[in-house]
Amino acid sequence: MEQRESKSIPYVIDSRHNLEADVFHDAYVRQRRPVLIKRVLAGCTALSRWNLDYLRHQSGDRLVGVKEWGPSGIVTIQSTLSDYIGSLQRYEAQLRNGGPTDQRPAYLHDLPLTSILPNAFSDLETFPALFFPEWYRDEWWKFAQVFLGPSHSFTPLHFDCLLTHNLFFQIEGIKRFILVSPDHLKFCYPHEWRWSRIDADNPDYERYPLYKLASPAEVIVEPGDALYLPPGTLHYVRSLDCALSFNVDWHTKDSVLTGALAAGHGMPWKNVYYNMVIFLGLWGGISAKRLLPYYRSYLNYVS
Repeated sequence: MEQRESKSIPYVIDSRHNLEADVFHDAYVRQRRPVLIKRVLAGCTALSRWNLDYLRHQSGDRLVGVKEWGPSGIVTIQSTLSDYIGSLQRYEAQLRNGGPTDQRPAYLHDLPLTSILPNAFSDLETFPALFFPEWYRDEWWKFAQVFLGPSHSFTPLHFDCLLTHNLFFQIEGIKRFILVSPDHLKFCYPHEWRWSRIDADNPDYERYPLYKLASPAEVIVEPGDALYLPPGTLHYVRSLDCALSFNVDWHTKDSVLTGALAAGHGMPWKNVYYNMVIFLGLWGGISAKRLLPYYRSYLNYVS
């Protein structure tokens, strides 16, 4: 009976324009409710400037790790950014022309934004820094991670590894998210701490019947939009075309306390370490500038 009642409560994602920071905190962060914030980056130079050619010009010689799924998990392949962008451009041209395509390029993700766009902050003039707790605001961009991938690249259903809040910003291309409430994790056949066995695009209900009770919700994120994901929200992400995005994982005092204690619920100790670093900042009053060197490796870390 309880499972039937869970199914009847959909996971609702509001869509808001001109969302003020205090409303964002009161209505969404404190309530742990997801929200799509439309055109929040309107007016930012990044929306017109950040494209593949610009990335190549800025950091084409930089070695980056692009990730693809292998039989035993995520495999990282080293490439120059220029070579990777070339593979994206060839693949997208082949798709547009309707002919045979090369193997789909791997996905570049969880890389520090400033490692390929050192002056990213100057192109984000209207960025809503007030959405973050004060501890992050002065240098929020140092906590940002970039995502770049071809059409149809995807990330399987999972939740974020530190149980952070997540603001995901779209620059180029369109992404489709499927979200599942943290309350319905038990219906998603979790494994390895944060991953689900469910193919959210094509669920196998015979093999995984409980997923029928999960009430997933779908949301489309377009250039200039931001999507807020509360801690523990399961999400599947697919690029509908070649897409460039970035996100910031961040904690509040409440969420970092939960994260610091999550080892008892299966969180890997390395993740607990990163949460303890932020705990020292939010609860101990140590500045982000002093603690960032101990946290920086997280920006390249995939668990």
